[in-house]
Formats: sequence, structure tokens, C-alpha cells
Amino acid sequence: MRIGHRACVVAVSAAGLWLVGCASPLDGGRGADASLRQVLDQALARELNGVPATPMPRETSLMASPVEQELAARRTELDQLGPAIADDVPLPSLDVDLTGSDQSVVELDLRGAILAAVTHNLGLEGVRLVPAINEADVRIAESVFDFEFLASVDLARIDQPTTATAINGVVLGTPVINRDNYNFETGLRKTFRTGGTASLTTHLMRAHNRTSAVSLVPDPQYLASVDLSVAQPLLRGFGEAVNTAQIRISRNAQRRADEDVRVTLLRLAADTESAYWTLYFAWRNLIVQEWLVGQGVRVRDIFAARRQIDAMPAQYADAVSRVEQRRAAVVRARREVRRASDQLKALLHEPSFPVGSETLLVPGEALGDTPLGYDLGDTLRTAIGRRPEIEQAMLAIDDADIRRLVAENGTLPQLDLSARLSFYGQDDRFGPSYANTFDDQFVDYAIGLNFSYPIGNRGPEARLRQSRLLRSSAVVSYKQTLQNVVLDVKNALRDVVANYELIGANRSFRIAAAENLRVLEVQETITGYSPEFLNLMFQRQDQMAQAVAEEVRAKVSYRISLAELHRAMGVGLEKNQIDVDVADDRADDGIDP
Repeated sequence: MRIGHRACVVAVSAAGLWLVGCASPLDGGRGADASLRQVLDQALARELNGVPATPMPRETSLMASPVEQELAARRTELDQLGPAIADDVPLPSLDVDLTGSDQSVVELDLRGAILAAVTHNLGLEGVRLVPAINEADVRIAESVFDFEFLASVDLARIDQPTTATAINGVVLGTPVINRDNYNFETGLRKTFRTGGTASLTTHLMRAHNRTSAVSLVPDPQYLASVDLSVAQPLLRGFGEAVNTAQIRISRNAQRRADEDVRVTLLRLAADTESAYWTLYFAWRNLIVQEWLVGQGVRVRDIFAARRQIDAMPAQYADAVSRVEQRRAAVVRARREVRRASDQLKALLHEPSFPVGSETLLVPGEALGDTPLGYDLGDTLRTAIGRRPEIEQAMLAIDDADIRRLVAENGTLPQLDLSARLSFYGQDDRFGPSYANTFDDQFVDYAIGLNFSYPIGNRGPEARLRQSRLLRSSAVVSYKQTLQNVVLDVKNALRDVVANYELIGANRSFRIAAAENLRVLEVQETITGYSPEFLNLMFQRQDQMAQAVAEEVRAKVSYRISLAELHRAMGVGLEKNQIDVDVADDRADDGIDP
């Protein structure tokens, strides 16, 4: 090529580079369109239909029963009857542990338990690794657009027969090629987000003729070249939205993994609180069962003293069997304490008291029965804004939308532009060969278009239809997730309200049982003992113990249902004043957030 063509060469190269950096007018926008947003808003409005927009606060309440009102004057006395299960009452001793040592105990508050669980829990540790793994997928997808360094070197020794030019029977040259070729190539290659590629390379060849019959000029030959080439899809595969689809899908996968961690954290916080209060009940139930044994022994001893008066042997034997039955209940209650303690330790995975240790955990938190103020509409809106499952459903829709966009682009014809520009220089020395490269003496260029289109285009059209159906499926899944969250919150809120009412009902039961026991004890001082009276005493003791246990169970159930409500609303960690940043957790795995 000669110097007069330089303007054309520059124009070709500039056009190629411009195409690499441009944006396609055929690309669609990212994310949900207006029609999709309308569908999602309608789904949300449907689930909240009938819920007042203005706050209507309510509060769980304990209605005083007629029994409590009638016995109000003796309430202090009645509260002191039966097992002593207050928070400040010393817990019973469990003798020796499995190692034969004296049983050791450790007191633990609720917030400390939940904090230990979200810090050390084994199941959570595994879930926390997934976001870091998915972040590596994001980097892998982004690395497609990194610069790539190219280099190659080779040696070729050529020793071949060939034809020679002859003029009037005079052979010019030699019918043999005998030379050494040394080739070195290096450069950079870059893939752009529009789908185009560009490469800038340099090539150096050194050739040395080993045939003595002829001479070549120059010899040795240094042939240098600088090559610029670009390739750019113009229809199918064109545009940043299409070529960065995998990056966006990988980022969505990482965000879904983050939300999975939040789901696990919320579930873990609720399970830990449930195990904590279950252990609390196990300890109080042990107090109740030991109280029953003490009361039963007293009645049994009275039976034993009256065997010579009016107690028949069968009646005494029945008293003995009742006491032994109660002792068996104590054994089972002790086992439940140890089992509940180990269950809580398994959730905490605290190094200070592993599951293998025989240290027993003792809840140090006061049970309480503070009422809950709530508003259904506010509760539902909080859950919809905070639940990780809803965010995951939205990400699934975004994934489907990205794949639909790629499928739409895939239905276009394949039309690719390619351009190449090469500068050459030659000399018998290395330096001058490169110096001659840009003197406009030898320049090659080429530009071309490649077109293809499958007849019928059935494959791309089928993939497009499939992507649209998957998008519709993702929208349906979002609606179902929204419905499940609303149902979960309402069920949890109903459990809170019902369990608080059960506290009142079981409190009335306990007061009535205490009154029955009090009346019987008063009668004891008036009429004395009889076998029938003593049997009735056994029954009233059982009833009293059951009433106390049921009241504690109702309070424990109320606290557990509160934990489930906070989980359903997505605020379980905040309610326990625990701040966990999921993104920061990835730094612990050696990957920068």
C-alpha cells in the first residue's frame, strides 16, 4: 500500500474501534419493565386487600376470669401453694453426671445464647461460605473482559524441493528451499462488553538462507509487522446487556446466597430462643415433679401410720405405687433437662461448653408475660419489606428477565463485522526492521461482513418462548412467596394472641387448683385423715402440679411464639439487638467483600 491510501486505513481502523465501544439500539433495558411492575404491585395489593391502611393498634390481653375475681382476696396465699417455680428459686441438684463427677451448671442469658448461635453455629458456618463461593463466580464472569497477553515463539528449518524459474532453458535460482525461520509474536487482546474483540500484536520473523547457489537480499531477513484487528457482532451477540448477562446472573446468585444466610440467621435465632425456653420449662418441670414426690411421701407415710387403724393393705400399696410413679417422673424430668441442655449447646456450638461436655446450661432470663402491642397491617408490611424470601423471589424474576433478553437477542441474524490493519517493515537488522514498519511503505488492510441465519429459526424462537414461560413462572413463584409470607405472619400473630390468652386460662386453672388444695388442707385439720381423704389428696396434688406446669408451659409457648413472629416479620435479630452484616462475613473466608 502506498502513502496516498493512509487516510482510508485510518478511517477503517477508527470505524472498527468505534463499533467495539458503541451500544446497540436493539438492546432492551435491564430489570422489570412497567408491565411487570404493575403485575407485582397488583399481587401485593391483593394480599393486603382488606387490611386497614391506617394503623389500628391492639394489644394482647389477659381477661380476669370469674374464678380469679372470686378468689382475689386470697390470691397471695394461693400463689404460695404448690411448687415454688419463680425465677429466683434455687434449681434442684442433679447429682453426678455421666463421668461420675458432681454436676456443673452454667447460667446463660437469652441474648448471649442467640449471639453465640449466630457466631458459632455449624450449620450457619456452611451457609456463610456460599456467598463467598458465588462471589468467585462473579469474578470469573467479569474476567472474560480482562486484557489478555499473547506470546508465541517457534523455529522452523525448511529443506524442501521446489520449482525454479527458467528463461530460454536457463535456470534462474535453485530448485531447493533451504532456510531457517525464527518467529516471535506478542500482543494484547481485549473482549469488550458489547461483544466485540480487539487485538494489537507484533510479529517478528528472522529468515536465514542456507543455500549457497543463490543469494537473497536481505540475508538474514528481519520482517516485522504490527497488526490491529477488530471483530464486532452487529445483531446477534451485540450489546452490553447481552454480553454482561452472566455477570448479572452471578451477582444475583450471590445476593440470593446472602439472603439465604439471612433466612438461616432468622431461623437460627428463633430456634435458639425456642430451645432456650424449652430448657427453662424442663428445669421448672423438674421442680414440679420433685415437689410431687415430696408431697406423695408425706401422704404415703400417713397411710403407713394408719395401717393399724383404718388403712387397708391395698390402699397403702396404692400410695406406695403412686410415690414410685412420681419418682419415675422425676427421672424422666432430669433426663429432659439434660437433653434440652445438649440441644441448646448443639445450636450454640460455643467452645466454652461443647456438646460433649457434661456442663448443664441454666437459663438466667426471667420468663415474664409482658403483653404485645401490634397492628396487623403494619406487621404484614414490615414482613413484606424485610423477609429475605421475597427478595429472593424478586431476584429470580430478574434472572428470568435477563435470560429473556438474551433469548430475544438470539433470534436475530448473525451479522459480524471484521477489520484488520497491518504495517510491515524489513531489513537485515532487528532495529531498522521495526523502524521501517510505520513509514507507510507496506500496509495491508481488510474489512468484511459475515452473515448467517438458520432457515425457520426454530431453535432461537423455542428458546425465546421458553424464557418467557420461565419468566411467567418466576412471577407466579413471587406471588406464592408473597402469599406464604402473609400466611406465615398471620399464623404467628394468631399463635401469640392465643398463647397469651392461654396464660390467663391456665393461671385461672392454677388458682382454682390451689383453692381446691387449700380447702382440702383445711378439711384435714378439721376431720382428720381417712383413706378416702388421702386418696383425694393424691388427686389434688396431681391437679396442682399439672396446673402449675401448664401455666409455665403457656408462658414458654408465648415467648416461643413471639420469637416465631419476629422471624416471620424478618426482625428476629434486631429484636435481640444483634447486628450481623452478611457481606462482611465473606472477608473472613479470604475473599474481599
